[in-house]
Amino acid sequence: MNRIEKQVYFDKLTEVCEFVNLASRYDCDIKVRSSSHEVDGKSILGILALALWKPVTVSACGTDAHEFADKLTSFQPH
Repeated sequence: MNRIEKQVYFDKLTEVCEFVNLASRYDCDIKVRSSSHEVDGKSILGILALALWKPVTVSACGTDAHEFADKLTSFQPH
């Protein structure tokens, strides 16, 4: 099974919405982690509960995880 892990950064609320919409198109299990908290990457409320003033870590596990990871370029840390 494919597994990826990348850091991403959200500048605006609209980027969180775009990320959740993107994540929802994939079958892989997606998690977003900030410090010691981890939430479902397909849950906008879960992601908004994290410390978003710094980069967060996205992990994806499943057959289409690498395809999902290729789409994360617009969320890369600056």
